[in-house]
Amino acid sequence: MNTRRLHIVLALAFAVQLTAHAGQGTPVDSTAAQFAEAGFLNVRAAETDDFRAFSLETDYYKLPFEGLAAVREMVERDSTDMRLVKIVATSYDVPELTMTYNPRNGQWRSTKRLDESWDLLRRQEKLNSNFGKVNIVVYPQVSLMNLIITQVYQSLWQLSPALEVSLWPGMKFTYQLQIPVYNDGYGALEDKVHPGFFTLSQRFRDPWNLNVLGKLTAGVFSNSTYGLALEMAYYFPNERFWLDTQLGLLGNSYWEGFIFHYDPRLFFRWNLAVNYYWPEQNTQFSLRAQRFLVGDYGVKYEMIRHFRRASVGLYAEKSLGAPLNVGFRFQVALPLFRQKRHGWWPKLTTSGQMGMAYNANNERYYYNEYRTEASDNILSKNYYNPYFIDSKLK
Repeated sequence: MNTRRLHIVLALAFAVQLTAHAGQGTPVDSTAAQFAEAGFLNVRAAETDDFRAFSLETDYYKLPFEGLAAVREMVERDSTDMRLVKIVATSYDVPELTMTYNPRNGQWRSTKRLDESWDLLRRQEKLNSNFGKVNIVVYPQVSLMNLIITQVYQSLWQLSPALEVSLWPGMKFTYQLQIPVYNDGYGALEDKVHPGFFTLSQRFRDPWNLNVLGKLTAGVFSNSTYGLALEMAYYFPNERFWLDTQLGLLGNSYWEGFIFHYDPRLFFRWNLAVNYYWPEQNTQFSLRAQRFLVGDYGVKYEMIRHFRRASVGLYAEKSLGAPLNVGFRFQVALPLFRQKRHGWWPKLTTSGQMGMAYNANNERYYYNEYRTEASDNILSKNYYNPYFIDSKLK
């Protein structure tokens, strides 16, 4: 009997020891848990004999580079060996950027390219998944025009809250309302509360790691359009250069309150740009050939300077049959810059950016373009630029 009791006691002690050991986990699991506790989403962890790897995306931090700065501090503080550390930053669970830390010299390097670390990470379970997470994002909007000589400017002021829902990897649903605050000269339709963007978009990356990223969007877009649009970008090995394109099968539409009017006749519009990034000044140069919404063919040149929380750009455009048009535009990030999510409750926040474009020539007919999501702008499109990330996190 005593021998039997001894066996039971030893078995229980062994089980408790195994449980305690399992609870401690590996160092990479511990670091991943710290990332999840800090508010990062879609956290994964893996390791080999050569490196430790993590994937994550920012949520607590509105601007990705500020979240990635916190990640770098945590990695440098917790590095316990001389293996490389790889951080894959994702957006809606689609990889955007790889940051590599070498603890031997304390150097970080960022790239849009993926390597074997993502192939390993994508098979791991996620902590703090973004599936079903809901954001209510308030976009303040201001529009100006100068078409009459008796008044300097006519303006339209709107609050445009948007419901943004994360679904499966890469998928985002957006439904926006436009609420007029002040309308001077923009017509009776803008006096009514009406939907804005109403879209379903799928982000993707090519499966062969060729540095091609894209987004396919269906729904109601800006500038009184609806339809289906494909946007893609290819980054050359020297990531200062890249190509981007937008291909859209579109129709004309408008909202009369909550009544949707549309023309079933569709038309095809496209644009293709070559881009260069000047890292020392965080300045982007773009030359774009395109067919604008009314059917005019032309070219557009842009120079955009990217700051920590703002982007400012100048542009000039010329199409066949239309005079030269020039102007500027800017986007400014709005506080709060850090905001915690409480479980599955929707997070109410201001937009990551507020902006405006100024048309110096008052051109109203030609050179019209469209956006497919409320969050699309010159600031957000630079979020994961590797040169910008490294320059701001030195």
